[in-house]
Amino acid sequence: MHTEVLNMAPNVPPGNFPESVLSFRPFINYLKKRKDNKDNHKAGFFAYITSEFEKYPELQQAVEVEEMYKYQGLLELIYNCLSPMIEDEEKHLWALSQPLNPNVFFSTQAFYSLVVNMSTGSLRKSIASKTVEEITENQQRFCYSIILERCYGLPGYFKHETVYSLENENTGLMHYHKMKMDTRFIEVQAKSGFPDFDIRLLQSGDNYDHDALLPLLREKLPLHLFTFEGVSIVSITDITVQYAIDNIRNSILNRASLEDEHCFYSVIHWLKTIVASNDIEFGILPVLQINNKLIFDESTCSHSVLMETARQFTDAESVYLSMAENYFKDPKRVFWGKVEEGDEHKKVYLKILKAAGVKSYALIPLNYNSTLAGVLEVYTNQTDLLTEALLALLDPVIPLLSQLLKNSIGEFNECVNQVIREKFTSLQPAVQWKFNQVAWHYIRDMHLLQKRVDIEEIDFGNVFPLYGAVDIRNSTIERNAALIRDFKVQFNVLAGVLKELKQLSGFGLIDEKIFLTQTWMPILDGPSGGNQEIRLNDFFENNIHPFLRQFAKGNPEYTRITEKYFDAIDDKTGIAFESRRQLETSMNTVISSVNSYLESMKTEIQQAYPSYFEKFRTDGVEYDIYIGQSIAPDKPFSEIYLKNLRLLQLTSMAAIAKLSHAMIEHLPKRVETTQLIFIHSSPIDIKFRTDEKRFDVEGAYNIRYHIIKKRIDKVRIKVTKERLTQPNKIAIVYFSQKEAEEQTGYIRYLQQQHLLSDDLEELELEELQGVNGLKALRVGVVQDSDKATNDMINRLLKEDSLKIGE
Repeated sequence: MHTEVLNMAPNVPPGNFPESVLSFRPFINYLKKRKDNKDNHKAGFFAYITSEFEKYPELQQAVEVEEMYKYQGLLELIYNCLSPMIEDEEKHLWALSQPLNPNVFFSTQAFYSLVVNMSTGSLRKSIASKTVEEITENQQRFCYSIILERCYGLPGYFKHETVYSLENENTGLMHYHKMKMDTRFIEVQAKSGFPDFDIRLLQSGDNYDHDALLPLLREKLPLHLFTFEGVSIVSITDITVQYAIDNIRNSILNRASLEDEHCFYSVIHWLKTIVASNDIEFGILPVLQINNKLIFDESTCSHSVLMETARQFTDAESVYLSMAENYFKDPKRVFWGKVEEGDEHKKVYLKILKAAGVKSYALIPLNYNSTLAGVLEVYTNQTDLLTEALLALLDPVIPLLSQLLKNSIGEFNECVNQVIREKFTSLQPAVQWKFNQVAWHYIRDMHLLQKRVDIEEIDFGNVFPLYGAVDIRNSTIERNAALIRDFKVQFNVLAGVLKELKQLSGFGLIDEKIFLTQTWMPILDGPSGGNQEIRLNDFFENNIHPFLRQFAKGNPEYTRITEKYFDAIDDKTGIAFESRRQLETSMNTVISSVNSYLESMKTEIQQAYPSYFEKFRTDGVEYDIYIGQSIAPDKPFSEIYLKNLRLLQLTSMAAIAKLSHAMIEHLPKRVETTQLIFIHSSPIDIKFRTDEKRFDVEGAYNIRYHIIKKRIDKVRIKVTKERLTQPNKIAIVYFSQKEAEEQTGYIRYLQQQHLLSDDLEELELEELQGVNGLKALRVGVVQDSDKATNDMINRLLKEDSLKIGE
C-alpha cells in the first residue's frame, strides 16, 4: 500500500468548489451504527476498528492530508473493512482521497502503478487527458449531485462515475477506466444555513437537460457556500474492452460500410485496443456476390493483407476467387502460430503471407444469422505474439464485425440496384413513391382477397412536358463519307495484294478478281456509292475472302502476302476502318459529354421541384422532362417552377452547344451538334407502360405532342431548303405568341449574361404531315473560351468511357 499524496488534477484551480475537510468522523459514526445492529455478523470487527480509531481522537476532527502517512495501520483497516477479504491489492484499483477532491493520500499498489510513472515517480502524462474545463465541469456536477441528494432529497441528477483514458507508454494505445466514488462517508454542511431553492426549477422543460441545469445550479446554489467533510473511497475498473466494443458499435451505426476508410481504420484501432497491442494487425473481407457467384471488389479486398500481398506478386482476383471458393465451402477458424519455411508448401496463401513477412496468422469466419458474411484476418510480423488466448479476447466483438460486413454487403447490393434503377429502368426517385404505393396496394389486396389481382395503373395527369434534342450534325452523311473512304482504302490494299499474288504465282483466276475489284471503284465515286454497303460486304465475304484463304492455305509466302489485306480490314486496328473509327470515337465522345452534362442538369432540376427526367440515345441525345403537381402531391406546384425549368433548359442547351464546340479541337474527326427545344404549353397525361418499362403519353390529344417532337428534328424554314437546326445555334419550336414572348425574355437575359449572341431570328416553318402553324426562334451561342468549359472538357476526356482512341 502507498501513502504518498497524489493530486490527480494538478492543473485545475481550487476555486469554484466547496471547502473540502478531511475527517474520519462520518466513517466512525457509520461503523458505530453498524456494530450496534444485532444481526450484523461483522459487529465484532467493526467494534475493533472503532476502538482503534478512538485511540486517535484527532482523526474525528479536520486533519491535514499530508499527515495521513502517520496512520497507515488505520488506513489499512479501512481497506480491509471496505474490500473483499480475498481481494489482491496488487490488482485492486482502490484509494482514499479528500471528500470530492482529487488529492489521494492512500492507495493500493495497483492504483499507484496505474497513475504513477514508476521510473520517475510522477503522474503519468496522460492521467489528465481531459481539459481543465472538462475536469472542472465533471467535479462540479459531482458536487451538485451530492448537495441535491443530501440537502434537497433529489437523488440521481448526475452520475457518480467518470471515464478516464490512460495511454500505455509501451504501445501508445489508450486504456479506459471507470472511476467510481463512494460518498457514504461524506457529510454536507452549509456555512450559513442552506440556501432556499425551489426544486420545481429542476422540473422545468428548459432545465431538464443537464447541460442547461448546471448554469442554473451555479446561480442558485454557489458551491462556495458549502463544506464537504469526511473521506472519499475511490475505486477504478478497467473498461477498455467494453469501451472499445461500444466505439466499434458507434462506428458501425454512424457509417456502416467498409467503403468508408474512416470507419475501417476506426474499427481496426479499437481492435488493437482490445488486444492491447499495436503489433497485431487486422484485415476484414466481406463476401460479395453477383447472381450467387463470388466477385472480387478492389476497394474492400484492399483491407486484406492476403489480397494486398497477392496483388504485388500475382493476379489478386484469381487468388481470391480460388481460395475463397474452397474456404467458403467449409468456413472455420484457421490459426497458424508460426508461418515457417516448410509451411508455404502446405497452403498457397501461406507462401503469400511468408512473402509479406507475416509470422503468425489467423482467419476467423464472421457469420450473420448463420450465414457467412466475411472473414476477419489477425496477423503479426512479430514472433510468439499471436496466441489462442489473445484471439479469445476478440470473441465479444465478433457479432459486431459480422454486422459491419452484413451492412457492407447490403450497401454493395444497393449500389448495384441503384445503377440498375438509374441506367436500365425508368424508375426515378421523383416517381418512386407512386410505385411504392401501387406495390403496397397490390400486396395488401392479394392478402385481403386471397387471389390474384390486377395491379393498378401508374399514371400522372396534367404534367407539363419539356422536350430537348442534341443531335450530331449530318451524322448519316458523315457516316457514308467515312464508309466510302474506308472502302477505297480496302480496295487499294486488295488490288495491291492481288497483283503481288499474280506476279508470284501466275494464277489465271486472280486476273478475274482484279477485274471485279476495278469495276467497283467507279461505283464508289458515284452518287449511290454510300448505299452499296450490303452489296460490297457480300462481295468481300462471299467472293474475295474465301478465295484468298483457300489460295494461301499451306503456302507461307502466299499467307504473308494475304495477311496484309486481312490486317488492313481488322475493325480495331486496320487502316481500312480508320475513318469510321475516328468518326465513331468523335461522335461517342461528344454524345457521352452531353450525357454527362445532362446528368448533372438532372440533379439541379430535382433540387428545384421533383420532376421526371428521361433520356434517349439516338445519333445524339433526346430527353423529356415532365413536371406537375401529380408527380409531387405533397409539394404545392405553381407556374414559377415551370418557368424556372424552361430557363434552366435554355441555359443548359447554351452550355452544351458551347461545350461540344470547344471539344472539336480534341477530336480525331470534326463533328458538330445542333440544339433543339420544343415548347408545349398545355399539360398532358403520361402513363407507365409495364411492357416497355417506361413512361409514354396517354390519350389522343397527348399523342399529338409525341408526334410533333418526332417530326421537327429535320424541319426546314418555310419557302427555303434550309434546315432549322444549325451548329452553334439553339432552335426553339413553338405554336403560340405567348410561348415566344416567354422564351424571348429568357433569351434577352442570357444575351445580357454573354451566353447567347445578339442574332435572334423569328422564323416560320414548313408544314409537316398533320402539323401546321409551327414557328421557331433561333439564336446563336457565344463561343468564347472560358475556364469552366475547359475544366469540364478535361474532366470528361479523362474519364475512361470518353478516352479518345479506345
